[in-house]
Amino acid sequence: MPFPVNADNRYFSPAGFKAMLTRALALGYRIVPFRDFEPPDTSPVLLLRHDLDGPLCGARLIAEVEAEVGVRATYFVQTASDFYNLLAPKSRALLRHLVALGHEVGLHYEASRYVGAHGDVSLLSDLRLLEDLTGQPVRSASQHIPIDGDAVALDRYLPHDAYAPRFTEPPMTYISDSLMAWRQATPHDLIDRGASFQLLTHPETWAGNYRDMAEALAGMMNEEIEAIRARYRDVAAYYAALIETRAERDKLFVDARRKTPRTIGGP
Repeated sequence: MPFPVNADNRYFSPAGFKAMLTRALALGYRIVPFRDFEPPDTSPVLLLRHDLDGPLCGARLIAEVEAEVGVRATYFVQTASDFYNLLAPKSRALLRHLVALGHEVGLHYEASRYVGAHGDVSLLSDLRLLEDLTGQPVRSASQHIPIDGDAVALDRYLPHDAYAPRFTEPPMTYISDSLMAWRQATPHDLIDRGASFQLLTHPETWAGNYRDMAEALAGMMNEEIEAIRARYRDVAAYYAALIETRAERDKLFVDARRKTPRTIGGP
């Protein structure tokens, strides 16, 4: 079965995302990340969340759109993704950029990772990793594809579970752009009614002006392939330079090792 085509130009583009946030703000919405959530009172609440399931390039663009209009969101990242290496220099730089823009970074996880005899150890290890990379405590978590696994009780370690009733049940409503196919309502439907809601988006599907999920996956795959080709071209050029200057570099290496090694963290 083909994926549904997005026929509404208010969605799945950077311009549409910005316009949605701007409209909500103009109508009196409080747009907040999980760490700043308070139940709606006289003003409706838009609890803004992003799950980073694919390549990270879209996250930077969407985060900067949010900062431009003056709002903050929660970005849930995986520590063991098939699509990005959280320890790679570009990934670390992105996390620092998100924090610098004022966004919250939380944990996005597979339930199977935190069950069994070593579940607690894996969870604490992942939390320490994220806190080390961001320089901030991790307070919020979201389960990846929760319909595929049992819920994991993380309340001993984190105050905010994205699927907890206070974030998903009245007076809040939960909606997701999963697979670029809205279900119960769209964001503008809820904004029209002045309803408070949690909005989950996947930035990689908003960054490329894609028509449907198949096109999004193809676009992300092509970008990833080209990035890998570019990386190997850079490595080849670097290795060629090493060959040309090998004798000089070998001498510098030997001379440097004859000196007193530096202490880690020292001058």
